[in-house]
Amino acid sequence: MRKQWTLEMHYPNDGEGSLISSDGFDDFAEVELKIKQNREMVFVITMPTAPLAGDLLALDNLEKSGSKIKRR
Repeated sequence: MRKQWTLEMHYPNDGEGSLISSDGFDDFAEVELKIKQNREMVFVITMPTAPLAGDLLALDNLEKSGSKIKRR
């Protein structure tokens, strides 16, 4: 069972071949902070097996506010 969030950060115009970093987080608040600090980047997120409803809502809100997020 996957417990961590994995966040990959990519350059905006170079697709998934432009990986800058890949980090694992136990808490969605850390994922959210990283996305907000780097809004111009593109993110690929792998969610835990059973994410909290509040975390999913916050992720939806980040996407609606213009963050470029792809879910795996």
